[in-house]
Amino acid sequence: MSCKKEIFFIVGPTCTGKSKIAIELLKKHPFEIIYMDSSAVYKNLNIGTDKPSKEILEKYNHHMVDVVEPDETFNVNFYCKSVEGIMDSIISKGKIPLIVGGTMMYFNRLLQGINFLPERNIAEREFIRYLIDRYTLSTIHSCLKVIDYDSHKRISLNDSQRIERALEVYLLTGKPMSSFFTDSKSITDKYSSKIILLLPQDRDSYQRKIEQRTSKIFSDGLIDEVSVLKKNYQINSQSQSMKSIGYRQTLEYLDGKISEAQLYDECLIATRQLAKRQITWMKKFRADLQINIDHKSYVEIVECIETNLLLV
Repeated sequence: MSCKKEIFFIVGPTCTGKSKIAIELLKKHPFEIIYMDSSAVYKNLNIGTDKPSKEILEKYNHHMVDVVEPDETFNVNFYCKSVEGIMDSIISKGKIPLIVGGTMMYFNRLLQGINFLPERNIAEREFIRYLIDRYTLSTIHSCLKVIDYDSHKRISLNDSQRIERALEVYLLTGKPMSSFFTDSKSITDKYSSKIILLLPQDRDSYQRKIEQRTSKIFSDGLIDEVSVLKKNYQINSQSQSMKSIGYRQTLEYLDGKISEAQLYDECLIATRQLAKRQITWMKKFRADLQINIDHKSYVEIVECIETNLLLV
């Protein structure tokens, strides 16, 4: 019999009610929620990220929400490092970590292994941006083929953020970034994980939910929210926080690059594409419980989790 402490995951694509389901579980069981969302870590990005309300956040303990400012950077390595400490803290209180979200890169890294890359270095970043300006991003990507072949294969030609990071790690350590992933530690080595996957099967019904969500973020005031962010922070299209769906497109609208009609359409298309990628990722993971969420209430989904995973 395993003596490992249990942790739970609720993982699903966008617009599947993950947070609301987690709150329903929290009302009945000794969980604390750890958010697994690469956009929700940013303060003041509320509407486009569909964060829980201020009242919910105050009433129920949520970790990894509102961690950094919108003009700061955040990465999967920092997330994993933070989560490991948070889980130990939750368990020390006699509670159970409940990791909730849809950022598959975070989920994959937690399961496949946590590794500790060197911290970002401003001087090296400035040098790398100088190289990109002088030689083009495509040329720098080609350089990775020589110094870090695995990263070169894995990173898209247009993914400037990861190209810069791979080169930065090499400049700081003299080792390819991919080498840091070969001796990593999975949280499953330390904890007994129960993985719950929420998957929609009715495509038409799910597409309507995405459309409703897209309409809601605009009626709730996304454009005004991004206007305030732009005024209060030194942010632009290259800021990591502004690469989130909804924020990237709204910034383009505020900069006069697209119309309001195009703004809605581009957000809708981007959300659909995100959902497709998330579902594709999810099929790669084993699940202790996979739930078809179509036409089920949050209470019914919670009951299904309780019944199948023996929560009492």
